[in-house]
Amino acid sequence: MSQKILVFSVLFLAVLTFFVAITVITIKPALADASNTTTIDVNVTEYSSISIWPTVLNWTSVAVGHTGGPKNLTIKNVGSINVSNMYAYVDTLSKELGRPYGSSNPKNYSAGEVITLENETDAQYYYAGRIEWNWTEDIPNHNWGNVTSPVAWGYFRNVTDDYVWVVGNGTAGKCNVSDAQFSIENVPDLGTIDTRTPPVPTNMVNNFNDSSWSYFSIDEAGPLNRYCVAVYRDCSKIYIYNFDKRGSGAGNFSSCTNSDYIRAANLVPGDTTILKADAWVPNGYPAGWLNTTILTVYATS
Repeated sequence: MSQKILVFSVLFLAVLTFFVAITVITIKPALADASNTTTIDVNVTEYSSISIWPTVLNWTSVAVGHTGGPKNLTIKNVGSINVSNMYAYVDTLSKELGRPYGSSNPKNYSAGEVITLENETDAQYYYAGRIEWNWTEDIPNHNWGNVTSPVAWGYFRNVTDDYVWVVGNGTAGKCNVSDAQFSIENVPDLGTIDTRTPPVPTNMVNNFNDSSWSYFSIDEAGPLNRYCVAVYRDCSKIYIYNFDKRGSGAGNFSSCTNSDYIRAANLVPGDTTILKADAWVPNGYPAGWLNTTILTVYATS
């Protein structure tokens, strides 16, 4: 019996060995992962550009002596470099070339002169570029005693009130010279002498004069505090603004020390700033669509 057991044992071992050999042969080795890298560089061209949205603003059925309601203008840096020192102006001076008073045609009035602007850093609206013309007729109960050589006068009209102003011409009877004077009442007009006596223009400084305008920074308490007023050379009109800093072309409006930027700080590529606009329509405007105007925003890169 012991011999039979031995034979069985040998056979078992032989079968086991064969099985193991087959198992080893059928195992496939795993493949190693492969990788490599490449370097990518992209150079962006320097390009300066801004966009304004929306591209059209309109206010309909605005009653005189009322506002149309604020609207947002989004200014975006769509270029590739920083922009700064943004200012804005309307083309009122090129759209309202003649004195419109006494006309019932709304097209004689520029829409730009009723537009007001507010930036993100100053919670106050300013007229973007308003014209007031010489009244040409006498204003009863006036007192021009605080201004030398008064030659032109009129009313500054905001939404709620009128304010009497007066211009004194300077050398050779011109109003675009350094000794020209401008003054405006600091209380609303009630038709009385007390409300028609513009003060001594000590806080209304003539900063600069050029071939077309003289420029006054108004630091007097009243309706034009912190504004700039440009008086035309023939004394026929005044231009009221704050954010217009054009240095050539229509005039040197940046020479007024009160002229301000809507945004002085950098606006980086892809970033935005908000400018609020509103229509402030004074009393005495004819019904209908005013002459369409263009608002331009300019930035330095």
